[in-house]
Amino acid sequence: MTSAKPLTGTKLEIVQASLETLKTAGFHGASAREIARAGGFNQALIFYHFGSVRNALLASLDLVSAQRMDAYRPAFESARTIPELAALAREIYAADLEQGYVTVLGELVAGGVSDRELGREVVARIEPWIAMVEDKLEQLVAGSVLAAIVPPRDVAFAIVALYLGLDMLSQLEGDQAAAESLLDLGIRYAPLAGAFLPSQRPERS
Repeated sequence: MTSAKPLTGTKLEIVQASLETLKTAGFHGASAREIARAGGFNQALIFYHFGSVRNALLASLDLVSAQRMDAYRPAFESARTIPELAALAREIYAADLEQGYVTVLGELVAGGVSDRELGREVVARIEPWIAMVEDKLEQLVAGSVLAAIVPPRDVAFAIVALYLGLDMLSQLEGDQAAAESLLDLGIRYAPLAGAFLPSQRPERS
């Protein structure tokens, strides 16, 4: 689980160095020595403050996730139409690439494949995003026939999984053209999807 307590001082320096090391050296290269070298501090401080390199790396994911949630939750919660949500997804995607969040998450997901404890911790940190999307879906389909046939939890999981998959494949390919084209397609056809929701149909004059 993530902590709401903000990091300061040496702990923040360690987490920031962990972030940079994940971006440049990857999960398998993110040793205590490399993190300490990136931050310019003694590697013993990592174990003193976090107990393990794994915990320091997870704290770096917590930091980025909290920053993203703080930045985008207000816009996500205030969005009332599918076109607004499609445009926001495009904005978040661009920011994720620019800030390196895709790399950080991708490296920890890769590490979690062989380290089950790490994998469980990474999944726990994705859960708040799934829950946020689920809440929005419930809001959008409320009062429509879709409310009875569309399971919001399953659809939210699929949406987050698709988004993360797009992010990671773009990172692997080093080319964002396909992902950007798909997101642009979503923006173009979002009004059609909204037509199935009574709350988003234009009122008759």
